[in-house]
Amino acid sequence: MSSHVTSRAPERAAKRSVSLANSLVKEVEGRIGKRAFSSVVSEALEHWLAMDKLREVVAADRREFGQVSDEARRQAEQEW
Repeated sequence: MSSHVTSRAPERAAKRSVSLANSLVKEVEGRIGKRAFSSVVSEALEHWLAMDKLREVVAADRREFGQVSDEARRQAEQEW
């Protein structure tokens, strides 16, 4: 679900022209149809944006605290 839509009213959509591999478009449309294509693209972009923000947080953490030691990683894996 979009985090860019408020509970009061949906955010206004912006149109963009993008070029995608024809095989990708056909495979996606084969799974979801043509009508839901924009929502799938929107969801994918939201996922990408969330992951990009997470990468920024991890990079800032590494700058401040350094890499996770092998010992700390082993301990975390054992506890998990």
